[in-house]
Amino acid sequence: MATKNESKYNWNFFNRIVKDVEENWNIIQCISCGKCVGDCPASKISDFNIRKIVERVLTGDETILREEDIWYCFLCNKCSRICPKEGINIPLFILSLRNEAFKKGYAIPQLTRYINMCKNFLENGTVMKESDLKQERIKEIDKICEFARIQYLYKASKKDIGME
Repeated sequence: MATKNESKYNWNFFNRIVKDVEENWNIIQCISCGKCVGDCPASKISDFNIRKIVERVLTGDETILREEDIWYCFLCNKCSRICPKEGINIPLFILSLRNEAFKKGYAIPQLTRYINMCKNFLENGTVMKESDLKQERIKEIDKICEFARIQYLYKASKKDIGME
């Protein structure tokens, strides 16, 4: 990315994000091919787009820290495994952005959802209540559970929270 019209880039924000994590410097090798976005589970269910996030960081757009985009990443590392460039670690870069957002005090509203998800898991054994999910997502979860032979866990959790 950095080789395409370098005049539009503002390195101050980028330098602040990468200064503590040497591996994050590799993000400037991104060639914007889109493989990471195409294979990303978060981009399939949200507006998460790591290419846009990297572009915004490189142009000095610090407003990305106030938005939910950086919190959608599952940190699953699929993007790094499919990336044609060596050494680009997007989950590590996302964690650095999250840390910066937290330092600035921007992360608190976004974290509420994740805190609630953790609380639900600890109290009910599920991340979300079934009523919070769209019917098509419930059907997808059923198919995944059936394929993975964990259907009984899903049904047990529904029974345990009084939904059956």
